[in-house]
Amino acid sequence: GASLGQMVDRRLMGSGSEPVEVGRMDRFHLMGASEGAAIPKVWGRVRLAGQVIWASPFREIAQTSTSGGRGKGGGGAGQASVTQYSYRVSLALGLCEGEILGIGRVWADGTEVAPQSLNLRLYRGDDSQLPDPLIEAHEGASAAPAYRGLAYVVIDDLDLSPYGSRVPQFSFEVLRRAASETLEG
Repeated sequence: GASLGQMVDRRLMGSGSEPVEVGRMDRFHLMGASEGAAIPKVWGRVRLAGQVIWASPFREIAQTSTSGGRGKGGGGAGQASVTQYSYRVSLALGLCEGEILGIGRVWADGTEVAPQSLNLRLYRGDDSQLPDPLIEAHEGASAAPAYRGLAYVVIDDLDLSPYGSRVPQFSFEVLRRAASETLEG
């Protein structure tokens, strides 16, 4: 029992001179991405959850630091090496059908965040919008969809550290003309 406990302690706490890895993930999950999900059609000012329509591969960033201490007798005792992992991802989130005026507020896991802090690009959903350059770079120019008629946002290189190394649940305040202004008579 004592040997097993010592192994667990060393694994979790390190022995001081062995490398320690912190925050490494072995698998990832995206927020609600489902094929065939209904696309909302809205008017006025509405809060909507974004539906993942595209995501880049997760990017792992490893930062290693060493801290050295002095052992007994002033000699150089072992240095501890700590590797901290963080993750980033780019994604496109579908909002609603049709052309919108814009988005107001943005929430991540229910907490309001500034849209400019997300490196966010908005596609208003008109019939002439072009594919996003980031999606084109990943998928190839001939394979990147333009998502015409769908309002969506692209969040470029999202740092997942503030969200526990996972993609948060995003929702957006969408602004669209009232129904009477969009109907053709």
